[in-house]
Amino acid sequence: MTHLKIMLAAALALGVCTGSVAAQDKSCPREGADAPLALHADWIMKGWERHEGDPNFVFSQKLSRYYDLENTDGVFYDNFAPGDTQLFRDSARYGANWEALQNAARSVHHGLTGSHDAIVGDTVASTTLGFVGRIDRLDGKVIAFDGRSQLGWECTGGKWKIRHELNYAWIVKPESIQQFLGKTETAQ
Repeated sequence: MTHLKIMLAAALALGVCTGSVAAQDKSCPREGADAPLALHADWIMKGWERHEGDPNFVFSQKLSRYYDLENTDGVFYDNFAPGDTQLFRDSARYGANWEALQNAARSVHHGLTGSHDAIVGDTVASTTLGFVGRIDRLDGKVIAFDGRSQLGWECTGGKWKIRHELNYAWIVKPESIQQFLGKTETAQ
């Protein structure tokens, strides 16, 4: 019986040590440029940004840093989403839904406003940001909006990936957001 206890204790110790090392290898940054709140700001300011003359917007190419496109399950809601649905359970389908809107725009510019916060754990995180945007369409129409975004992140292979998304935006007058466009630091 003592031999069995020693074997079990050794197996447990080995499992704990191995699990701890494996977790460290796959841990995600809690601070810096690859932490959830910084990624959230980048996601808005770089991922969804479009400049005149940019190549066609292809979600899987431009935003793969932020989404796990191999395991696409999640919940992605945006009241501003083009088309018949605002709720998606697949990040790749959600992203592809935006391609026509992006490609019909001469430019899409954003700016950060306020209300940013992050709760970051070892394997999951939640971030919120306020932002504005201006879409200058190829047909000459301008769409300005103010919005809020909350993202749920999962640590996957040592990188944070969006698993849950809740975005809400409303139309505003373009001049009301002009002061925020291009701002990468959130206002308080």
